[in-house]
Amino acid sequence: MPSFEILAIIVLVIMACGDLIAGVVNDAVNFLNSAIGAKVSTRKTIMMVAAVGILIGATFSDGIIEVARKGIFHPEFFTITEVIMVFTAVAITDLILLDLFSTFGLPTSTTVSVVFELLGGALFLAYLKTSDLDIAWTAINSESAMKIITGILLSIAVAFSVGLIVQFITRLIFSFNYKKRMEKFGFLWSGIALTCLLFFILLKGGSNASFLTADSKKWIAENTQIILGWSFAAFSVISFILIKARVNILKLIILIGTGSLAMAFAGNDLANFIGVAVGGVYAYLGADLTGNLATPTWVLLLAGIIMTVAMFVSKKAETVTKTQINLASHGNNAINQWKTNKFFEKVSKGIIYVISSGKYVLPKRIRTWLHEKWELEHNDETEKADFDLLRGSVNLMVAAALISFATSQKLPLSTTYVTFMVAMGTALADGAWGKDCAPSRVVGVLAVVSGWFMTSIMAMLMTGITVSVIFYLQSAGLAVMVVTAALIVYKLSRVHKKRSA
Repeated sequence: MPSFEILAIIVLVIMACGDLIAGVVNDAVNFLNSAIGAKVSTRKTIMMVAAVGILIGATFSDGIIEVARKGIFHPEFFTITEVIMVFTAVAITDLILLDLFSTFGLPTSTTVSVVFELLGGALFLAYLKTSDLDIAWTAINSESAMKIITGILLSIAVAFSVGLIVQFITRLIFSFNYKKRMEKFGFLWSGIALTCLLFFILLKGGSNASFLTADSKKWIAENTQIILGWSFAAFSVISFILIKARVNILKLIILIGTGSLAMAFAGNDLANFIGVAVGGVYAYLGADLTGNLATPTWVLLLAGIIMTVAMFVSKKAETVTKTQINLASHGNNAINQWKTNKFFEKVSKGIIYVISSGKYVLPKRIRTWLHEKWELEHNDETEKADFDLLRGSVNLMVAAALISFATSQKLPLSTTYVTFMVAMGTALADGAWGKDCAPSRVVGVLAVVSGWFMTSIMAMLMTGITVSVIFYLQSAGLAVMVVTAALIVYKLSRVHKKRSA
């Protein structure tokens, strides 16, 4: 009979494929929603742009897998077999957790789930080994976990606020009837947007690019401001020429942003899905797990292909996408999928009353001017789309800028949390949360945000239980957990099918 380690490695490889599918299904919302919501092109074209971004990001990633995962646990505390147990438990839990959230259309963070799965698995196993919680606690890095939680809380608030403010200022300048103003000085706004996207590509995508040498990365880091300054000038000139040539510059910005976010996602978040499997294989081969371990290029390319195919064929990706679009939609075709109650109705009415009352503090002339700016233009384009091209481009620009800044400052955050909260902030600034839909959308946002915190708790407990079963029952326990995971995923697919019918 094969040894436990060999069986565990086989399970890890299979689970890595499952994690790739479940991960891209949930994370696709980050880079698809702005383009799909603004109806910038057909869904197929948007998906193809994202697919190219994913394949480029996966191919040019250096594939560095940080096994300790931001210093969450210390591999040297465990034997090789025990490390493989932790990684296997993480892979099984991650598949179930991501599929659970996707089934109900809730976007969550793949980074946060993996971090807390590793935390829970390592802590539980260390306690099972020592029967002493104080000693077990030394196997993990609680300070790192607290830093991540703090980063999450800050990113949620900051992303929402910045999205709201930037969209308010943008709408104030361009209004809903933005086409004439865009022809006059849209080239400057386009220059800013494209520069933000370049900043994002250089810092988020370029940090893991295999074709850039260490000296090149250092030069980019030291000359970022100069690069961005010249880029703004160049992009503004190019945008001016394109606008004069009657090219829809906003569509171009959104498609470039979609490809950029998809590329960065594949280049960075790929480690969340195959990292534990690669770590398990390296552990079995006796590698030093305290350092950085590179993944073969063919593995990264294969992972990119699996994610691309999953993005095209999965119905759950569409479900997760619809959640954010419905919560941010300005269109009449939006579906209020969240049940509300009197409490939330009163809260939303109170907020609307305060905002409405605040308007009367302003002189009548200013109120009339603001009303004209926020007067929605009704035409075929706005009726079909959930929000206009201007808001779609702001969503991508602000999300890219915030993620890039946090990356440059080495601040922990989740791309999912940032992109979602930016979209909610821009929706609020645009007046998308009217009296009729405000209560249900407040409930929807709270449901999604509370799900983010549940992710960390569920990840820890589920991985802890899984690693305990494997620790006590070895190969039999591994078989039990694999069968359990398969049954849960099958049941969730049935649930999703019924909900979608």
